[in-house]
Amino acid sequence: MIAFDDMRGFIQLLKSKDQLKQIDIELNVARGTSELQPLMRFIHNSNGPALMLNNLSGYNCPDIPVLFNPYGTRERTSMILGKENPLEGKLRHVEVLTDQSLWHKPRKIESSKAPCKEVKIDRKDIDIGKQLPHVWFGKEGPAYITNAVVITKDPDTGALNTGCYRLTQLWNASHPHGDVYSKDEQKKCLSIFSFWNPPGNDVGIHWAKAQEMNQPLEVAIACVVDPVIQVAAATSIPFGLDEMDFAGGLRGAPVDVVDCETIDIAVPAKAEWILEGTFLPERDVAIGPHSNPVGYYDDAQLFPLIEIQSITHRNNPIWYSTMEMEPPFDHNYMACLPIEGEVLSDLQSKIPEVQDVVVTPNLSYFVQLSVDGEQKPRPEFGKFVVQSVWNASGRWGKTAKVVVVVGPDVNPYDLSEIEWAINTRVQPYTDSIINKSGHAFLMDPSAEKDPRHGIALQSEQIGFDATIKIPERFQSYPEYSNADPEDVEAIAEKFKGLL
Repeated sequence: MIAFDDMRGFIQLLKSKDQLKQIDIELNVARGTSELQPLMRFIHNSNGPALMLNNLSGYNCPDIPVLFNPYGTRERTSMILGKENPLEGKLRHVEVLTDQSLWHKPRKIESSKAPCKEVKIDRKDIDIGKQLPHVWFGKEGPAYITNAVVITKDPDTGALNTGCYRLTQLWNASHPHGDVYSKDEQKKCLSIFSFWNPPGNDVGIHWAKAQEMNQPLEVAIACVVDPVIQVAAATSIPFGLDEMDFAGGLRGAPVDVVDCETIDIAVPAKAEWILEGTFLPERDVAIGPHSNPVGYYDDAQLFPLIEIQSITHRNNPIWYSTMEMEPPFDHNYMACLPIEGEVLSDLQSKIPEVQDVVVTPNLSYFVQLSVDGEQKPRPEFGKFVVQSVWNASGRWGKTAKVVVVVGPDVNPYDLSEIEWAINTRVQPYTDSIINKSGHAFLMDPSAEKDPRHGIALQSEQIGFDATIKIPERFQSYPEYSNADPEDVEAIAEKFKGLL
């Protein structure tokens, strides 16, 4: 059972589990001097809790606290779906993803009952630099909205798409080419990380269609939403289906939505913030430097411009901010859960021996089987599973650069056990597969970029069959030496508070 229906409820859940701390120490969040990047590394090095930052300097909205690191462990992301065990969380995700009969269409409520409508800022009064929180990280030129789901409507079919996209705030931002963003752009505009030429994501498809049809494209940006909606928006469901329906399935009840003020889109009624706007044709802007999810800075990229025409928010709103840097970091754990669910659901539908799929923050894929050795259905079964990851439906499996397949005695969440399996069960030439023409993760800096669009489209891939090679090469294999997990738990209880 999910015990919350908005971010405030999730915060209360984290507090009840001693997984959130109030921080009143002064922290600098200004451009060029921000302390948030080292803070993120510090808390991830120590597997730290979520933080509510209450005392920020160099900050344009000092009365608005900033939520930091709410999703920074696998356990906390599983709590979004009412589970604390990571495998149970992703199995719930798989259950709903593979059975659309469990989905629920959103429930529309009246504007007067929607918390996101408590404060309204009309178009003429919009000044993003004064009304929207801005925090900076590292060497990035602009501040970012990293907490949003973006909702657009297919101009051809009317189908809604809700996805997770980072947005650039242009107020007080440095331009990658030394230019200056106009006063109007700084006051009323955002840019969105949307690859639309060619379309590389769903909002990019909608924008490309709108331009071909010479039509405007309306966009709603919901910030700091129910984490269940965030998970649904990060999941790659078939194009044309509504992520809000899927979110209702994950929740087990319809999501409350409300009509926007100025555009024909319904948005999560309990979001902290709603921004309504329209894409501006032929108004791409250069942004950068900006960090990407594999831990490097991109110097400059062109992205579409959005003009904001309405802002609404809750009374005493909360802001949530995170960043992209060398993994791990907060929201790539959020990304891992739907990626794992997507690949696991596809593999289990074809290969019942697949027990779990673990995707690391660095996007290595570990597949755990329920069988090994002579129990495998056939020789070279591990290699077959590797190929199945690359052939999986959806967006992610095909981009897996490194895949390792292990047996049931190897914990796929423990990198040292994965390393042990590779070094004791793999002959590098015989037990690996190299795919020279695989799909690239768009931001992989080691892959050759497409000269026209500046993104990686093709990458080499490697897969390791780290199962026991019976009957491939051996009739028997040495028994391994390790403590039983239940005995380890018993000892931990015996020494509780002593070590």
